[in-house]
Amino acid sequence: MRHQVEVNRYDFIDALRGLAILPVILIHTTYIVQPGQPFLRLVAANGVYGVQLFYVVSALTLFLSIDQRKANESRPTLNFFIRRFFRIAPLFYLALIVYTLIYGTGPNYWTPDGVHWWQYLLSILFLNSWHPEAINAIIPIGWSIAVEMAFYWLIPFLHKMLKDVRSTLIFIVASLFLQKLLAVTLNPILRQVIPTYIVNSYFYFWLFAQLPVFGLGILAYQIARNPQSHRDPKLGVGLLVTSLFLFLAFLNVSSYMDLIHPHVFFGIGFLGLTLALFFHPIKILVNPIICWLGKVSYSLYLVHFILVVYIQKLIHVQLPFGKSTQFVLYYLAVVLISSAISAVTYRFIEKPGIRLGKQLIQKLESRTSRMTVEEPVS
Repeated sequence: MRHQVEVNRYDFIDALRGLAILPVILIHTTYIVQPGQPFLRLVAANGVYGVQLFYVVSALTLFLSIDQRKANESRPTLNFFIRRFFRIAPLFYLALIVYTLIYGTGPNYWTPDGVHWWQYLLSILFLNSWHPEAINAIIPIGWSIAVEMAFYWLIPFLHKMLKDVRSTLIFIVASLFLQKLLAVTLNPILRQVIPTYIVNSYFYFWLFAQLPVFGLGILAYQIARNPQSHRDPKLGVGLLVTSLFLFLAFLNVSSYMDLIHPHVFFGIGFLGLTLALFFHPIKILVNPIICWLGKVSYSLYLVHFILVVYIQKLIHVQLPFGKSTQFVLYYLAVVLISSAISAVTYRFIEKPGIRLGKQLIQKLESRTSRMTVEEPVS
C-alpha cells in the first residue's frame, strides 16, 4: 500500500514555483533591452521554458492533493473543479479587463483582425486554448493559463488510469506521438484560414504539445508517493547537479524533424530539479524569498508583463557598462515592482477567491452529510 504525501509538508513546491517565474520574467525583459553578452542572451531566450516547470509542479501538486482529499470528501471530483475555478478565475477575469484597457481590441500580433466577442466568450469559459486566434487574443501570455485549465479536465481520468511509473511513461511517449500526428494532420488545414506564424506558434502552445510535460509532473508524483521515497541529501544533490548540467546542454538543442520539442527536453530537466528538491530541499533554493515568490507566482505572471510595457517610461537606465548591465538592472526592477503589486493582488484577489471556493465546498459537503444522516434506513 502506497503512502499519501501531504502537500503542505513541502515548501519545495512553492520554491519550484518561485524558480519557474524568474526565467519567465527574464525572457520578457528582453523586450526592453537585449543583453549584449551572448551567453546571457541565450539563457534569457530559454527563459520561456520556465512555464514548463509550472506544469511539472502543477501535475505533481494536484495529484498529491487528490490523494490527500479523496478519502475525506463525498464529492472529490466536483470539489476539485470548484477549487481550481476559484483559484484561477478571479484574477484571470480581472486580467481580461486590465489587458483590454491597456491593449484595446484592435488588431494585434495574435489577432490580426482585432479582438471579437467570441474570443472574450472563449476566454471567460476557459476554452480559448482550442482556437489559434483566441489562445492569446486578449492576454498575450494567456496561453499557459488556458492550457492549464484544459489539463484540469483530464486530471480525474488520468489519476485513475496512471497508477505507476510504467503507465505514466507509456502516457508520456504516447502523448509525444499524438502531438506530432495531430500537428502534421491539422497544420495544412489551419494554414489555409489562419496566418502561418500563428498556426506554427499554436502547435507549441496547445494542450497536446504540453501533455508530455504534464506527464513528467505525474512521473514525479509516482516517485514521490512511493513508500521507499524519503529525504536523501546525497540523491538530492546528485539530481540537482544533473539537472543543472541538462539545462546547460538544452540551451541549444534540437531533434530530428522536431520530433521532440526543446520544451520537452527542459521538462526532463525540471523533473530532475523537482525530485532533487523533494529528496533534499537545499536552503539556497528553498528559502523564504523564493518560496514567497512561488506563493504569488500566479499574480506575478500576469502582472509583470504589463509592467514590461511601461518600465522604460518609469525608469531610464543608461549606463556606460553596456546592454547586459542595463538588462540585469531592468530585470531586477521588473521583479521587485511586480512582486510588490503581486503582494496586493494575492492578498485581495487570489486569497478571497480561494476562501470563497472553500466556503462553497464546505456548504456542499455539509449538505451531503445532512442528507446522509437524514436518509431513512431501509
